[in-house]
Amino acid sequence: MKLMICTSNKKKFEEISSMLKALNIEFVKPPYELDVEETANTFLSNAYLKARAYYEAFGIPALADDSGLVIEALGGRPGVYSARFYKEEFGSHVLKEEDYNLPKDDLNNLKVLRLLENEENRRAKFVSAIVVMMSNSQGIFGEGELKGYIAKEPSGSLGFGYDPIFIPEGYDVSLANIEHKNEISHRRKALNALFDMLKKVL
Repeated sequence: MKLMICTSNKKKFEEISSMLKALNIEFVKPPYELDVEETANTFLSNAYLKARAYYEAFGIPALADDSGLVIEALGGRPGVYSARFYKEEFGSHVLKEEDYNLPKDDLNNLKVLRLLENEENRRAKFVSAIVVMMSNSQGIFGEGELKGYIAKEPSGSLGFGYDPIFIPEGYDVSLANIEHKNEISHRRKALNALFDMLKKVL
């Protein structure tokens, strides 16, 4: 049995396939990346749009996730715009022309840190929604959260995305410094929520 993990992000593919290795199935990457417009305003709806598009394009069970960072002081942003937050008009004034030479992840992190520069409330959470489409009419989903707060500066090299600036509850280091990150992550919680269902259908 094959399960397509709908991402071109190598680290995300490895993370998800590692978390699901107990299923003892073959994980495959898409032959090419689809340009799926994530137009919904929730993580779950965006994950559904992506999983359905990949299933319809390639005809095998497709797993897609939509996840991101939700920051209380920013009214829930970056939220569903997490991957492209640096492009969003909200808070664009904090970025300078020379900043755009940075990699996308670094630019997103820089924007968050500058927006929170004088903010005492740094509470935040990572949210993940995962959808697996088995057919045109059958799908399952799971959701998970990891609460924490935003650090004053990035640190660590084990994660990706916003991991270097996010400190989980109960820790004093960023997620990018935690070797067992996969065991506590929001994505792990979302996958745990659908794991038993996956065993029955795959």
